[in-house]
Parts: sequence; structure tokens; C-alpha cells
Amino acid sequence: MRVSFLLPEETGLAGLRRLDPDRDHEEFKRGERAWVLQTYLRLATAGRPVELTGEPPADGLVVFHAKHRKWLVAHAKALRRAILVGIRGDLHSPLVADFEVLQNGWFADGRRLFHVHHWPQPGLIPRDPARGDAIRRVAYKGFARNLARGFRERRWLGYLAARGLEWQYGAAEFAGPATDDLRLGWHDFRSVDLVLAVRPPSRRLHPGKPATKLINGWLAGVPALLGPEIAYRQLRRSPSDYVEVRSVDQAIESIERLLADRGLYRTMREQCVARAAELTPQCWIDAWSELLFTTLPALAEQVRESPLHRLPLPLRAPLRGTGRWLRWRPAR
Repeated sequence: MRVSFLLPEETGLAGLRRLDPDRDHEEFKRGERAWVLQTYLRLATAGRPVELTGEPPADGLVVFHAKHRKWLVAHAKALRRAILVGIRGDLHSPLVADFEVLQNGWFADGRRLFHVHHWPQPGLIPRDPARGDAIRRVAYKGFARNLARGFRERRWLGYLAARGLEWQYGAAEFAGPATDDLRLGWHDFRSVDLVLAVRPPSRRLHPGKPATKLINGWLAGVPALLGPEIAYRQLRRSPSDYVEVRSVDQAIESIERLLADRGLYRTMREQCVARAAELTPQCWIDAWSELLFTTLPALAEQVRESPLHRLPLPLRAPLRGTGRWLRWRPAR
């Protein structure tokens, strides 16, 4: 079955096809490029039969980003025989999609909703092994709004200064593609000894967020202090995978324990290496290949013949519901 990756608002697709996510990582700031373009490029490089297009394909699987759902509705007639695969990312469900790809497995049901991990940080540079077991720098890499307020206030900053620890606050306000993450060094872990990422509290433990910061830490060889999130807990197999903290006080307590017991820190570094070995680029390629060339084609004909799919595209989303199903949790 034909597999097309759709980027309807991009110009110069020929140039985009020549990009390398690790070499040209500054080109992958927008969600549709991080998900749609990057997945296309990595599958194409691996020899998978995929295509990149800015026009509505007439048939086959069409992979698109949720931000383009209105564009799809506007081109509904041309897409009437296509099977639409929407990547939700951090947006609301693109209910026009026949299938969705989620960045967290909490809501995945294996019928319409499927989980594939977000790609790691493109161009990631690991921690310098020469730093050994020393803990001298703690880093946050991400948007300012995604860090709990306490980690931007006097108690946290004063503690780090008193212990002689450098706080690498690689944060920016969200500015879409204008966000200067290259200057902030989101990809560069060479001089980082601990990663910290604690979001503002959520009773639901952020069920729509990915495990990217944990995966990046493993791949970089940097132990992590992370907030309570479903995505992290789903990947955890050992206490050495990461330290869960909910507050500044818990973060301080954890750092003190690591400073006092370098053997514990070394164990966490070794666990990063062990878990990173399970997360080769081939893992993502295999996951996407399984989904696009085996799982979804097996379900596509059933979907195409369903009464819902026979309706005009603008009518499908309302009939899929109001979104209340997003609060449903599959049986564990």
C-alpha cells in the first residue's frame, strides 16, 4: 500500500528531501517537521517505500500532523479514498483521521490509536566520558512553561550556588519555529551531569506527553531527575533508570544522595548506557515500519468499507464523538 507523508504548507520539498535530521537539526523545530518530515526522511534513508508530498494523495496511507486537519477537510474530495493517519503530538485529536499516532501509550488501544515514541533530539551529543562520576552541572532543556515554578526561584538557585553546582537553564519561551534551541544547546549534553525536568503538577500525570527527556538522557549518558509522568513510568524497569521527584525539596534530597554516593551515580550512568542500547535508530524505524506496512494496511480495507469512511470527510469528525473518549483508559 502506498505510504505518503503530507506537508501541505511547505515550499521547496525537493530541498527538504535532502535534509539530514542529525546534521540539519535546526530545521526540525516545528511539530510537523519533527514528526512528519523526520519520519519520512529516516524511513526513506532506511530504504522504505515512502514519499513526501504537498498535494492530497488520492489513495493509500496518508500521514499528516494534527495541525493540518483543517487543510484536509478543505481538500476532502481529493482524499476520499485515502486512509488518513494523524499524528497528534501535543495537539487535540485530529478526529478526521482514520488512525492516530500518539506520543504516549496511555490512550493507545491498538484499534484506532497507536503509540510510537517521539524521535529523540536530532543531532544529540552525548556527555563527555572524561567527566567521570563528578556532578558539577545540572541542566534543564526545554520550554520555560514546562518547568515547575519552584525550579526558577530563590530556594533552588540558592541551593545550587551553595553546593557549587552550575545550573544550565537551557529554557526558552515557546516561539514556534523562532525558538532558538540551537543557541540553548538542547542537543548538546557534553558538559551535563544531571538532567532535571519537572513539569507543573498534574493530577492526571500528563497522559499526553512523551518520554523524550528520559530517552534523551539515556542516549546522552546523563542520569535524570524527572517529575511524575505516565510516559516515564511506562518505561521504568529499575530504580536506576531515573529518580522521580515532585518538588524542589525532593530534588535537593536526591542530589545530596548522589553527591554522597558516587557509586549510586555511577550505577545510574551505567544504566543509561544499558537502556540506550535498546534505543537504537533502528528501533524507531522498525516501529514505524511495522505500523505503516503491516498493522495499518491489515486494518485499512475494513476502515475503507465502514459506513463512517463512506461519509464526506467533514462529517466524520463530529460522528467520532465530542472528545469525551479521551478520558477513557484501556484495561490494564
